Amino acid sequence: MNEKYWNPIFSGFLLGTVLFIAYAVAGQGIGASGAFARVTAQLTYLVDPNFATNAYAGKYLRSGNALGNWIVVEVVGVMIGGYISAAFSGRIHQSVDRGDDYPVSKRLMFAFLGGILVAFATRLTRGCTSGQALSGAGGFSVGAWIFMLSAFGAGMLLSPFFKNQWKGV
Repeated sequence: MNEKYWNPIFSGFLLGTVLFIAYAVAGQGIGASGAFARVTAQLTYLVDPNFATNAYAGKYLRSGNALGNWIVVEVVGVMIGGYISAAFSGRIHQSVDRGDDYPVSKRLMFAFLGGILVAFATRLTRGCTSGQALSGAGGFSVGAWIFMLSAFGAGMLLSPFFKNQWKGV
């Protein structure tokens, strides 16, 4: 398996360039949670069109199709690009990353519960970490800076309590 990664300074420069191009071409930044909210709204509409007119899902369906948005195209592109990148670098394999003595079932349970918590928090804060930190902070949003600093601070404070879940720690 090839373990070589891109230079972080070069990667950050490319990410900033992509963010600039996203604003120039699509008129909005980059993120991920908006795509999942749009897919959920569209699926809700397919199951029950009357319920999909609620205040939450309805705002994504104003154009008639929640999937016809830049953020959905972006996330699909990230998934395809991530797969192609992993294939070229020989990193496609099936495993559960965890500490040597940490049970797989416990790791998957915490990952599932963490995913639910993050999904709820993402909607509560009006964006995911990528959207808040890149698009929000890049646009000098005070709320995004507060969120970003709080998220990184909480991660640094809490990481010692979870370090035994990971390999090589």
